[in-house]
Amino acid sequence: MKLNFLVLIFLGLLLSCNNKENKQTNAEDYYQFKVVDLSPYDLNATLFIPDETAGIGASFQTTIEHEEEFKWKVMAGPNFQLFIEDWGDNASKLAEFRKSLQEDDVFKVTIISDEEDCIIYKRQLIKHINVPKYKHVSYHIYSLINLGDYYYEIKNKASGDSKIVIDLMKKSVKSFKIKSN
Repeated sequence: MKLNFLVLIFLGLLLSCNNKENKQTNAEDYYQFKVVDLSPYDLNATLFIPDETAGIGASFQTTIEHEEEFKWKVMAGPNFQLFIEDWGDNASKLAEFRKSLQEDDVFKVTIISDEEDCIIYKRQLIKHINVPKYKHVSYHIYSLINLGDYYYEIKNKASGDSKIVIDLMKKSVKSFKIKSN
């Protein structure tokens, strides 16, 4: 009788652990993403980026440029480009960026999401030069992530991207972490 009771308790605990694991996996679903190891480029980190099945024109081969000591460009084709820059111990960089997101005479800025370490915003051209019906809208991501003793700025290209690409980039940014051995 005691043995049956212990077996039932053990099975219950096992099922409970499996359910927690599944919830974590669902929360961080990286289907159609591949992991990129940045350590060969002097950055001890990994990052998930969309693979060729994501439907954004991502190339099969990931390209990483590391021309300057503290800057990296991670590309998966022409439609997915993330820029990473090491800001050392400058923890105030994100606050400075938030302040810089002011509307001006050229662009209207709309914050879509502003989380602890990641901002997604939309820029829309206010004055439609020569084509009044054309409304230039671009989406942008800006993040400052602390890895160990350093802060890394991650952003997309200055001209912006589509909302679909930005949503994929957000998942990539959230996956940026120190490489585990």
